[in-house]
Amino acid sequence: MRKLLMLVFAAVAYLLSLASLTYIVGFIADIGVPKGISDGEQVSIWAAIVIDATLIAMFGLHHSITARSSFKRWWTKIVPAPIERATYLYMTAINVGLLVYYWKPIPITIWRVEAPVSLGLILTAYAGVWVMMVAATFHFGHFRFLGLAQAWENFRQTPPEKGAMSARFLYALVRHPISVGWMLAPFFVAHFTVGHLVFAGATMAYVLLATPFEEADLIEEIGEPYREYRRRVPAFVPFTGQRGSPSDPQPKLGESRASENQARS
Repeated sequence: MRKLLMLVFAAVAYLLSLASLTYIVGFIADIGVPKGISDGEQVSIWAAIVIDATLIAMFGLHHSITARSSFKRWWTKIVPAPIERATYLYMTAINVGLLVYYWKPIPITIWRVEAPVSLGLILTAYAGVWVMMVAATFHFGHFRFLGLAQAWENFRQTPPEKGAMSARFLYALVRHPISVGWMLAPFFVAHFTVGHLVFAGATMAYVLLATPFEEADLIEEIGEPYREYRRRVPAFVPFTGQRGSPSDPQPKLGESRASENQARS
């Protein structure tokens, strides 16, 4: 029964994650959601900037702290390992809810795209960014990334499947395609406001500050193969690093966690 409850717990976390992601897609684009980035109570521009940047920082701190190996070692003494990832996803959904609920709009227009062809192009680009981000999770194991595989293996009493670090697909172009998507998405909207600029700027600042810590964990777990990968593949901008062999670096230690940490990026 305990294993079944863990599986149900993880399944709900998976569905909640998909719902949260879907809402964020609509929130940033101001499309199809009750409250978009330009909706809600307006306050002074400086108060809005402080509140909104703080909300992004809270979201980012949760992500960064819980992603650290030292935190996971401590946390799995409290939360069973099969639902550690699912628990993280519940916390993420709460953070998404707080961000959306307390977000203060700054609806000062920077640009507005209305021409049908241009509007179609920018919406296609916006959708493409999110497709890229979701596709990156499948490269490492979508269901493991969203906590379902761990609970399923525990329910079936099968050994955890190891996932190795990879430098193929999107990860052959940049080391952090999901982070690239987060930095690009706010700009591919038809009506770009100062609120979008604050979201984009705060997100970019978080990514640039947090990435060195994430990579330090990967270097600790994988070692020289990841250092070589860093030398060959750029962090965010394709085709700006030293190109090397297309073959994957094959880590010998920490494979499952390394793949999860790499996929977070």
